[in-house]
Amino acid sequence: MGGDYLVRVQKPDGSFYYYYDPDQDHFESRRYNIVRHSGTILSLLDLYAATRDRRYLEASRRAINFLKCRFRRARSSGADYVLDFDGKAKLGANGLALAALASQIRLDPSAADRKQAMRLANTILAMQRKNGSFEMRYRLQSTDDQSFDSLYYPGEALLGLIRLFKTSGDKRLLAGAKRGVAFLIEAERKMDPLPPDAWLMQALAELYFVNPQKDYALHTIALAEAMIAEQYGDEAPAEYAGGFGPGPPRATPAASRAEGLVSAYRLARYIDDPRASKIATALKASARFQLSQQFAENVGSLPNPARARGGFRESLTSARIRIDFVQHNIASLLGIAEVLY
Repeated sequence: MGGDYLVRVQKPDGSFYYYYDPDQDHFESRRYNIVRHSGTILSLLDLYAATRDRRYLEASRRAINFLKCRFRRARSSGADYVLDFDGKAKLGANGLALAALASQIRLDPSAADRKQAMRLANTILAMQRKNGSFEMRYRLQSTDDQSFDSLYYPGEALLGLIRLFKTSGDKRLLAGAKRGVAFLIEAERKMDPLPPDAWLMQALAELYFVNPQKDYALHTIALAEAMIAEQYGDEAPAEYAGGFGPGPPRATPAASRAEGLVSAYRLARYIDDPRASKIATALKASARFQLSQQFAENVGSLPNPARARGGFRESLTSARIRIDFVQHNIASLLGIAEVLY
């Protein structure tokens, strides 16, 4: 249902109606976000892998063609960056665009562009410092402000590098991923509490299975435990149960955390860590909460039930749907179905 929602709100040029208000049956005019567009491609390809329904494959192809319109030549040879609609060249945009192209190489090789994927990877590697950390934005000008920081961009970039390595075998990508992971593990271990870094958890799980290091698994499971500590249980109001705090729970933070928890569960099972059962319980609770936030049979009072069906609401108090709300829930629910059912 979530995938069908995305197919319905895709425009002919491959982009998506970004924000939809089902109470008003109105698509809101907002500046588009290419990072979230790239994540939406990932969820469509995940759905295609799970169902082999070509509607999702065709939608992903159209979305990738739109994404490529945002690629720009970098200063160094053999490299491109992704320019977002706010005029910034974000590490996360390069990372998720690369992850999307790498997934297309694996699932849809006849339409894939390996050279373009490598050009994005080259920019990510150029943005990596010697200590393994990354600049958060590609410098369009020497005076660009580099003070901006993002919890999620490095994990997104690492996921892209690892996925392309798995299809290309280019050891530069693996080396860059290992440096980046080592930096983040060391940095995050100093934080109290540990951050909800679900993109890093996904990257760590994929890296573990090509370069097994127990530290990768243990840090992923530690991040999972920190997430679970903020999950509402049966003692919370009924509508909160399975969501995550602090504050009123929302479907998308629950979904993105569940993506990380799926990776943690895979690793915990693989290394026979007893915390796997705790993670499985948290995933089931999250799935129940997430599904309670989807427009399914509860659309009868809306002005356009068919349009809203399958979307995921912003929060308990806001019915608005954004493409990344749907994307994260598709990805996590597919992951939960795969590992638990």
